[in-house]
Amino acid sequence: MSTVNYSLKHKGVRLISADKAWVQGKNGKRKLNPKYKFVGKIQMSMPNMVVTASDKKKPTFKGNTYDLNRTAKKQIVGHFYDDKGKRTRKTVAYFGIEK
Repeated sequence: MSTVNYSLKHKGVRLISADKAWVQGKNGKRKLNPKYKFVGKIQMSMPNMVVTASDKKKPTFKGNTYDLNRTAKKQIVGHFYDDKGKRTRKTVAYFGIEK
């Protein structure tokens, strides 16, 4: 079983857009929002893979999108595509739990 699939079954995991996931720190550098505990990240350059979300470490493979449950897949499609089935300009999304 994929670690992402297991983590996404926990209550409260949602798809977070990149503009909410990143905040600007006091020194002007961008960092991941400390209000969320990030489970993984999905990019449109690698749409079938979920990798770890960290602003300090190299991303590592976390799981396939095939292993995700129906709710997570629905959130992904809703984030990257509009109602007419056309791609939006969004390229990255994060899975996270609000602290």
